[in-house]
Amino acid sequence: MQRNKKIILMVCGLLVFLAPFVTYLNSVHNGFLAGDDEEIILRNAYLRDAGDFYKFFTQNFKAGSGVTSNYYRPFQLLTYGIIAKTIGIKPAPFHLASILFHSLCGLLIYLVFLRLLYPAVSLPIIVLTALLWASLPIHNEEIVGATGLGSPAYLFWMLAGILAFLNFAGGNKIRWYIVCLMSFILSLFSKESAVVFPGLVLGMHIACMHAGSLKKLRLKRLLLLHAPFWLLAFIYIALRLTLLNFENTLNFYNSANIFTQNFSFRLYTFFSVVGRGLTIIFLPIGLHPEKSWPIFTSFFAPQVFWSFSVLTLLIALAVVLRKKNPIFSFGIFWFFFSYLPMSNLAVMINALAWDHWFYVPAAGILLSLASLLRKKSVQKIAYLLLAAGVTIFSIISIARNNYWKDTETLSRFILRYESGSAKTWNNLAIALAEKGRYQEAIEGYSRAIALEDSYPQSHHNLANAYASLGKYDLAEEEYLKAIAMDNRFYYSYLALGKLYLVMGEKGKAADYLQKALEIYPGLAEAKKLLKKLRLNNLP
Repeated sequence: MQRNKKIILMVCGLLVFLAPFVTYLNSVHNGFLAGDDEEIILRNAYLRDAGDFYKFFTQNFKAGSGVTSNYYRPFQLLTYGIIAKTIGIKPAPFHLASILFHSLCGLLIYLVFLRLLYPAVSLPIIVLTALLWASLPIHNEEIVGATGLGSPAYLFWMLAGILAFLNFAGGNKIRWYIVCLMSFILSLFSKESAVVFPGLVLGMHIACMHAGSLKKLRLKRLLLLHAPFWLLAFIYIALRLTLLNFENTLNFYNSANIFTQNFSFRLYTFFSVVGRGLTIIFLPIGLHPEKSWPIFTSFFAPQVFWSFSVLTLLIALAVVLRKKNPIFSFGIFWFFFSYLPMSNLAVMINALAWDHWFYVPAAGILLSLASLLRKKSVQKIAYLLLAAGVTIFSIISIARNNYWKDTETLSRFILRYESGSAKTWNNLAIALAEKGRYQEAIEGYSRAIALEDSYPQSHHNLANAYASLGKYDLAEEEYLKAIAMDNRFYYSYLALGKLYLVMGEKGKAADYLQKALEIYPGLAEAKKLLKKLRLNNLP
């Protein structure tokens, strides 16, 4: 009997693991996209030489392509480096890596929920809830891009750490405690948001003590047990603010504005975004990247007030049920606490609302939901609703995967909702230029510049289109504008060097190529051209 039960649990786990592969299989053939895929993979010189892999741990996320970034994600880069060296730089293996880690997350969510809920909550409810999380359409924009490994990797290591801690607390074997600490470190190496791990583990431990699944500890013993996790978090934050502070870790904005200068405005906007996030987990309408979102300046704005009311109700329920159903309370805590890194309350991110920010919080809200489905009287209807949700969400996700097929398809999809997105017009123009449709590309770049003239990339790309049409004077003008906007934008220095070579101005060419090398010493093309110039091999 016990053996049959183990087999059933293993089969259920295998089902949860395999389901995401079915959902995301049609995304494997999607290509690389303009933007992050270029800077993280295609132009990343460090991926091509295993001798440079140590730099993943000492430099910023995009340093390999000569770009300065706020992010520090060595595990993600190391995974990409292994793929590049063993399989090569082509989209499919990068997509498969993201899908694999997403599937592993689904499996670990199933195992965590099993430890926290079973047998009080039936096995079918736990399986369907894990499947529901794995199929949520809000995950598309995180999983289907070639560089979508960040969130699945950090959640995988966090869940592995949570399971290890449960094993330690249940059997008091020190090796599981060490595994938990190592998982936390690997999670931090995967994405900055993992800094919430100590709070989640502590919250889970307290909830399990109240639920009776773990023995109660005195406060001093509890604090000592969790102190190493908080110490690691403190060391990580200290490093990110000093040695690993590549740009401005706590503020992604280049200048002060009403959002960065007013905590109350950030708080009102936070309420509205989290309220919407709670909605789109279960009602995935209007999902798309590059979402524009207003900065709310009044608590009584309808979207702020109603979101605040719903969120307050959830917190009130968590407080009321903390003794009767501590796992429900923990799930609500998971939802809010895991969202804090994206909240803009402490660290100000230069974005207000992205669907994939609820990748991890969604697991918490589903844990709370599953914890309520204990009574047999509600289980039959729960089975039907959860199964229907898994089916519908999987179909939606499979259909949405196609929007990430290539840059042009994704850009046109986004522009349906965000016609004022300068970044998206720029990306669309890049795709058109790659297809030789230069005049259309020029129109797209011009539209991007007219909407928001703050990115050197748009002027640089417009210059490329002009150069391709032989309009060198216009190209030169746009390259110089890009450099005026960012004097470390080495792409335009390199392009000007090449342009002046074509125009026969060798002196200017050498100057701009040399400047490009000063900014990005690893720029092989500039080195090669300068060497040829010095040998007088170029006409």
